[in-house]
Formats: sequence, C-alpha cells, structure tokens
Amino acid sequence: MKKTTTIFFIVFLFNTSHAQMEVGYNTTDIGAEFQWYKDGKFIGLHLATNAKLHHSFHATIGYYMAGDPTASFYSNVNNGGLGVELGYRYYILLKPHGFFIGAKADLFTHKVGLETFMITTSMIFIPSLQTGYMILINDMFFITPTASVGYKTNLQSDMSLDEKKAVGLFGISCGFKF
Repeated sequence: MKKTTTIFFIVFLFNTSHAQMEVGYNTTDIGAEFQWYKDGKFIGLHLATNAKLHHSFHATIGYYMAGDPTASFYSNVNNGGLGVELGYRYYILLKPHGFFIGAKADLFTHKVGLETFMITTSMIFIPSLQTGYMILINDMFFITPTASVGYKTNLQSDMSLDEKKAVGLFGISCGFKF
C-alpha cells in the first residue's frame, strides 16, 4: 500500500510540475486591417497564427487604394488594386498580446495613367519595421494600433518620376482571437 501511495504521489508531482512549464497558448487571429500612408490606403482581411511564447506570423490580403494628391505626373485609373502583406511579430509578454516589435513586407499593385495617356501597372514594395500594442478584450477580441517605418520601392513602372523613399505607415486591425 505504501508503495502504491508513494508512486501515486511521485507521478502526481511530476505531472503537476510538468503542467506548470506549459506557459501560453496557441491562438489564431482573424479580423480586418486598415493601413494608411501618404501615397495610399490599404484595407484587408488579417490572419495571424500565434505561438505559445512571444512569436506571431501574420498575413493580410486586401484592396490597395492609391492616391497621392501631390503627384501631378499621373492619374489613378481604377483607384486601386490587389495588396498583400506578410510579417512577423515578437511580443514582449509571454502571451501574444501587449507591446510588440516586428518586421513586415507590403506588396501593392494598381494601374495608373501617365500624362502621355499610356496606362501602366505599378507594383509597390514596402519592407518595414513595425511596432504596436495588441489590446485584448475578454481573451476573444483584439484591437491593434501599429506604426511602421519602411522604404517604398516601385518594382514595376514606366514612371521615371516615381521615387524611392522612406515612408511612415500607420494602421489598425481588429477582430477575433480563437
């Protein structure tokens, strides 16, 4: 009897101590994202997979609305195109919410008409560093304001006046956490 009781307590203590090592939880985020920078806006479906500790990978697919009011050398033909964003976030807290830092890459396409009445496709690539804060409500809903600094590069365009430049991007996403 003593042997059975001793073995039971050893197994119980081992399982209890092992359960204490399991910190955090895997989650999936689904929601909407809005992003603004001087040359355009982006709205899309935000998907993220969060690891148990610190890490998160996210992707957004949506619609890019070009609109640089200071650019006099072209006019926007269809007011937008496809946009894709991929990124990584490192959360300071153990669980995936609160303050984070990360990196992301945006790729936007849209058609523009030049002053010569020629229509061309523009493809914009913006790699950037990102920071933000995920506000978690009842462990189900999230609101995440973000700020990013990146470098805009036009990968495909006949516009010689479209310059490469540093840009600031501001965004917000909200949705559900599963």
